[in-house]
Amino acid sequence: MASLSNCLRQNGNRYLGFQMFIDFHTHYDRQSPDRINLQTFHVTTALQEADLPLICSLGLHPWFVDESWEDAWQNLGALASLDKVVAIGECGLDRHIDLPIEVQTVIFQKHLELAESIRKPLVIHCVRAFAELIALKKSSKSSVPWIIHGFHKKMEVFQQLLKHDFYFSFGTAILSDRSPVIQAIANVPDGRFLLETDDRQDISIEQIYDRAATLRQVSLETLQTQLLETYYQLTRLS
Repeated sequence: MASLSNCLRQNGNRYLGFQMFIDFHTHYDRQSPDRINLQTFHVTTALQEADLPLICSLGLHPWFVDESWEDAWQNLGALASLDKVVAIGECGLDRHIDLPIEVQTVIFQKHLELAESIRKPLVIHCVRAFAELIALKKSSKSSVPWIIHGFHKKMEVFQQLLKHDFYFSFGTAILSDRSPVIQAIANVPDGRFLLETDDRQDISIEQIYDRAATLRQVSLETLQTQLLETYYQLTRLS
């Protein structure tokens, strides 16, 4: 993994035809020679550089924010510029939790400012707050990619987000024939999505890729090449 990441940074497009899998959002350490495993961490005051794998994403997840979040935020600011940190998040808005949406919005905006300042994409957790999220994006005039992780909503929500230049990371929801997101992944433009396993230990990224290739009616090899290029573009590897 370390050698591949370095190769991508050093050689850019030369490696875009290399066949491998990208798990864009996972909570588990699943390192493999044929995988980019973007492990995500909720930052606490205790998290240190030595605790981080060779490639990761860092943020304050709204589920786990407590009264000491400002101290944790200082630590996130100190770690975020590390080369091994390729994205900021997950962060976001969630109306299913007790933390007031106003507080969540303040913390989300701090993530956005950080992502803009260090030119890294924003990985977003959103539950029942897509209207607010779109409004924030419109008002911020942000230039970094905003990526909705674990997207599984209906086509109407997908179309609104696509219209406002969001990116998507699809996960295990695409494995179900009854999922409303099936139509979205079949129609999302190339370059606007990645794939993930999130917190599922019983599902492999290979299964997600196989299903996505079937739904998009492309070969596995074609999908691998496309998503490696998308990952390269979104994470600004150079």
